[in-house]
Amino acid sequence: FGKVSQMTRDLVSALYETVWAVNPENDNLDALVTYLCQMSNQYCAQAQLRCRLEIPETPPGIPLSSQVRHNLIMAVKEAIHNVIKHARATEVRLRIAFEASALSISIRDDGCGFDPEACPPGHGLGNLARRLQAIGGSFTIESRLGAGTMVSLQLPVAAAAAGSV
Repeated sequence: FGKVSQMTRDLVSALYETVWAVNPENDNLDALVTYLCQMSNQYCAQAQLRCRLEIPETPPGIPLSSQVRHNLIMAVKEAIHNVIKHARATEVRLRIAFEASALSISIRDDGCGFDPEACPPGHGLGNLARRLQAIGGSFTIESRLGAGTMVSLQLPVAAAAAGSV
């Protein structure tokens, strides 16, 4: 019964994400920022992690296509999932900023860190690269053993508004 209940919750959550991502009313940076904060808080709470949000004021009315929003949501979700699954962290910091004509999102943890060069390629990091490449963006990972990890997503504003390069 517990497994069926969890599967049902996961299905409802996935359906909500899909409906939200294709709703044209959400085709802007403000809606994306709100969604990412709520999603991050929810995942961290479930994993009993502190979630700290750093969201400097963003200019209003910056359009984002549903493709851009979907890929950014999935990339942030993947990064937080990796923290929960691998980092043994106590805290996640999500920073979302719009500066120098680019959207910048970083997910930082205080976990065990890893050596990115020694890490065998998995689906998660490959998915991050493909998602950001599909919308004209890029990502980097900074990590050291014992010093946590930071995943940074960058998206030029022209690519963000258009949906791709």
